Amino acid sequence: MSDMRGRDSLQISLLWVVVLSSALAVAYVSHVCRQKYDQLTALEREKNQLQVAYGKYLLEQSAWGSLQRIETMAMEGLDMHSPQPQEIIMVKQ
Repeated sequence: MSDMRGRDSLQISLLWVVVLSSALAVAYVSHVCRQKYDQLTALEREKNQLQVAYGKYLLEQSAWGSLQRIETMAMEGLDMHSPQPQEIIMVKQ
């Protein structure tokens, strides 16, 4: 009879160890999950900021490369002008 009690007590002790280790594993995994979610949120914020910056860059690039701006700079900075019809020379091969 005492052998049965010792065996039952060992099984109960083993069961408690398994339950406690399972509880600790759940707590650890929950902690890691929260950390990863925080990282994901930070990366999404950074992605949104980069998308806004890229949109501004595209607008600035299109403004700097507009034909009207280039023509104005050529006229003012380089003293260039559109050719008059008499200034156009046709070259034949």
